[in-house]
Amino acid sequence: MRVQYSLSQKRNIYFLVFIVPFLMGLGVDLYVPSLPVITSFFHTNASLVQLTVSLYLLGYGLGQVVLGVLSDSFGRRKVLLISAVFFTIVSFACILSPNVFVLETLRFLQGICIAGLAVVVRAMVVDVFSGSELSKATNYFTLSWSLGPIIAPFIGGNLENYFGWQANFILFGLYGLFIFIYAFVKLPETNSHLSVLSFSQTYNNLREIITAPVFMIITTVSAIGYAIIVLFNVVGPFFIEMVLKYSVTQYGNIALVLGFAYFLGATANRFVIGYFNNKSLLLFGLISSLTGSILMLLLGFTLGMNLFVVLIPIFLIFFFIGFIVPNALAETMAMFSSIAGTASAVFGTITGIIVFLVTMFGSRLKTTSQIPLAFTYFCLLVISIMLFYISGKLEHKHELALKIAK
Repeated sequence: MRVQYSLSQKRNIYFLVFIVPFLMGLGVDLYVPSLPVITSFFHTNASLVQLTVSLYLLGYGLGQVVLGVLSDSFGRRKVLLISAVFFTIVSFACILSPNVFVLETLRFLQGICIAGLAVVVRAMVVDVFSGSELSKATNYFTLSWSLGPIIAPFIGGNLENYFGWQANFILFGLYGLFIFIYAFVKLPETNSHLSVLSFSQTYNNLREIITAPVFMIITTVSAIGYAIIVLFNVVGPFFIEMVLKYSVTQYGNIALVLGFAYFLGATANRFVIGYFNNKSLLLFGLISSLTGSILMLLLGFTLGMNLFVVLIPIFLIFFFIGFIVPNALAETMAMFSSIAGTASAVFGTITGIIVFLVTMFGSRLKTTSQIPLAFTYFCLLVISIMLFYISGKLEHKHELALKIAK
């Protein structure tokens, strides 16, 4: 039986659903304008500094399996508070990194901490909301996440310009501390069905989720959509600052515009979600994003390299990804509401690993032209559309089997 929450409690949960995903977006985008400067600071090469983004995402992925399961057994509140404390400590420790390898290690730990925050908030949404409210809440989650890429590069570029790249990690630490204090004072425990921590039960839950092909496929599609955005964050600073010769603050302004594209898309999705189902909007986002990648290729081959030839198609791609991630998240989270923490963990783990692999590949892309990035986008979106159609056929077979069984 679902617990009834007061209006005040729901407001506190909504607030956390807003501020935690925003930090998830900040986790990558706040300091990416400083990647070239960090490269010079540690006297290292660009790929090692780009690895600080990839390892953060790997930690974000791997940490969710353990922390999601623990939140099912020990409660959402405890896992969130512990994750916030360690995120704060690790963020301040990044400032003291003596070399790039220590920074990479700390970023990996930062990713594990953000995993705990992310998996708990996604599970809290399922604990508290259902039906159309669940779709709306997941859309708020992704809207909040989209604000990170919008605002973070602008803030990070100016922080680095005036105070140095370390100021970004001071902001991380203060943000984590605020989440801890607010949750400690305001957050109720939302998991009313704590499960006994059992390796056999955990194995069975994980097996149930991982062997659900539709869940795995739609999660992969969502992860690819997220990876497309993060890939630009890895390649973009070097492309725009080093090749096109724009300043770090100018890059922050450019990233602000691109982040706003995703926000607009997610907002548009929020308005039409009452008229179309999640799958229809997801397919619309995939096909439209693919069209944007084709435009990026055509403009690159015909007009050569300049800022607007790059930004216009990427703006369109990011806008239509705003229809992909929220609807994929809503579809997957509704499938396993009784073990939401574990389902959220699997969702986050797959997302983290796929984004890690894509950004690792992206760190080896040539930045002298937009063609390699455009072709990568095209391939990722073609794969996503193929996976979507496979999931549709699997669902149809499952529904047919149920009818026959009746």
